Amino acid sequence: MKIDVIRLASGFCHSVSFGGAIIVLWAAFASPSQAAVHSDNRESGQELSQGSLVFIDSNGQRQQRLPLHTKVEMTVSGMTNRVTLIQTFENNTQDWINGRYMFPLPNDAAVDQMHLIVGDREIEGEIQEKKQAKRTFETAKQEGKRASLVEQRRPNIFTTAVANLGPNESLQVKISYQQQLAYQDGEFSLRFPMVVNPRYTPQIFNDQARRTLADDNSQALSLAALMEEPYQTANGNSNFEHMMQLMQHSVRQYSQSESTSPLKASLHISLNTGFELDSLQSVYHPVSKQVLSDGSIDIRLLNTDANRDFLLKWKPIIGSRPEAAVYKQTGLSHQTSALPAKDDYALLMLMPPQGNAEDIIDLPRELILVIDTSGSMSGESMAQAREALLEALSGLTEHDYFNLIEFNSNYRHFLPQSVPASSKNIKQARAFVNQLQANGGTEMYGALQAALKDVNQEQEELKRLRQVIFITDGAVSNESALFELITNQLGNNRLFTIGIGSAPNSHFMQRAAELGKGTFTYIGKQNEVKQKVTTLFKQISHPVVSDVQLSFSDATVPEYWPANIPDLYLGQPLMVSIKMPSHSQQQLVVSGNIGEQFWQRRLNLQANQSAAGLDLLWARQYMSALELSKSSLNQERVEKQVLALALKYHLVSSQTSLVAVDLTPAKPLSFDAINKQIDGGMPLGWQAGGILPQTSTSSRLNILIGCLLLLLALGLGWRKSTLSNENRVAH
Repeated sequence: MKIDVIRLASGFCHSVSFGGAIIVLWAAFASPSQAAVHSDNRESGQELSQGSLVFIDSNGQRQQRLPLHTKVEMTVSGMTNRVTLIQTFENNTQDWINGRYMFPLPNDAAVDQMHLIVGDREIEGEIQEKKQAKRTFETAKQEGKRASLVEQRRPNIFTTAVANLGPNESLQVKISYQQQLAYQDGEFSLRFPMVVNPRYTPQIFNDQARRTLADDNSQALSLAALMEEPYQTANGNSNFEHMMQLMQHSVRQYSQSESTSPLKASLHISLNTGFELDSLQSVYHPVSKQVLSDGSIDIRLLNTDANRDFLLKWKPIIGSRPEAAVYKQTGLSHQTSALPAKDDYALLMLMPPQGNAEDIIDLPRELILVIDTSGSMSGESMAQAREALLEALSGLTEHDYFNLIEFNSNYRHFLPQSVPASSKNIKQARAFVNQLQANGGTEMYGALQAALKDVNQEQEELKRLRQVIFITDGAVSNESALFELITNQLGNNRLFTIGIGSAPNSHFMQRAAELGKGTFTYIGKQNEVKQKVTTLFKQISHPVVSDVQLSFSDATVPEYWPANIPDLYLGQPLMVSIKMPSHSQQQLVVSGNIGEQFWQRRLNLQANQSAAGLDLLWARQYMSALELSKSSLNQERVEKQVLALALKYHLVSSQTSLVAVDLTPAKPLSFDAINKQIDGGMPLGWQAGGILPQTSTSSRLNILIGCLLLLLALGLGWRKSTLSNENRVAH
């Protein structure tokens, strides 16, 4: 028996050889939670990670990543944005390649089309139930046919897989989606994410393993028992899979230390606003702009590093700001029959009643400021977050109460309960903020629970408006558990999220704010902090309309999303997707309360502007609402509902995928293809210490597991040797 120990940057790699077989064992010196971080997007034990920069082939040779370039075409019209991504995969090797690439999209992107382009042929993708689409793709791959598969891993994370890309060949995968524009404070905006920030996954298995090891009757931890009695965690992986992820993490961290250039992307935007602009700004990237003869604006961003989100903003000239708008569509975007359309779809934008902030009642507040200080927040993100907190403290009045909570591997309060915003308390709070450092895991659940639950009864009786401000990059993968927590414990709280960093997890923060009847604010660079936080605090200190309801004039209620309409604040419009009977003549009635006064507004649905893809936006929001409601009791029913909706509206979802197959076989069956995971790079500004959050827990468990695995291997080798000697003696 031969044992080779290869020392890595973050642990050991033990290679144990028995005859012709090789067992590779990893024992990471990272803590359990460190090894568990960012274990996102797995299926059937195969992990997709943006950390897979290189791989070692069967001959022991280092192979570089598969080149990829993304081109983005956007057409902005009214309140919608039609987007097409063209991903070009190039095989610059002499091998046949199967490639897989993980990429982000906006949280509300309704993906409905995909085309596979091979040479001068373009094959349209078909929407299929997810497992069927996977079988279709795998069959094509085995038969040597070129194919592509687009899957949703999370609502804002997708993967593209390509099969049988020949030596020195390239192919293109064209993906299209519909998006709703954002509108706030008289300014329109669209955001296009370019990189996935790695995610932290709380490890239930680690706690179980610690309890097992602490049990006097369970000192002999059996790997065989772990494999025979799989413990299912929240994300569906067995404890053995989790243990392997712990050990494989050291190799991923080592590969991430390799220097590599980021992927490239180009954007072309055709902006047709329908009104004159006071300003147009690309916030984080330099772009070229040209006004065309038809009044549209041609915007281009060429060959940029795809390592931070793209954000475009534009503002109408004073006097042309819309106060109300209804966009309407008849029938489906993907009509499957010649029968007349049964339904119309609408997108409503309604500004709250206008007025000066000074004229609106200033309610006393209890403000809870929650700050993420995990390892992923290191560098500029932490600087932005500290400045955001300091600005928030500056916005408090003597009538307000406040408290702060920081969290990483654990959480702690500034003070046991909320206190008046006196100069003394503000000074102490500033000192608390200035000493915050980024380090540890992202154990968000406990901090969020404390923020929503730690209600000061005295302030509750005084009817203070309780607002929770959550500042984070959202780099977690247990979103569903957090959404359930918000739904169950929101009470009279209002939850506002502030996204920090170059590539925050907008899925978590937008949905959390929606469930919390609050708003989501994105801060991408430090010089934006003061203006954005000041604006946010000005808005939330003056709620205009609460308890918003939507109905038709005959008191019937249309199908609309989001069903949980947030309070309306100054500068924050109401944005709702609606489904209604075709050619309805009724008016839409929006009502609510301004203070203790009833407020109502009627809108004529016939006086509308036409738009395309509104059915896709409605269906996407409906599916998102269903996913948020999913539990162990209704999981099967929800999945069936999502599947039916996705098939009807031709959308990629948790239950459906888009698959395209070139029927002409390309790869000879005698050749084997190499599988490659394409690296998407790291977000701009992530420091080496912040890429993989560390936790404060001990690393001894990992060392123990590594030793147990090594002992198991030694035992197997000794047993094999003993059996071999016994056989020789017997003969």
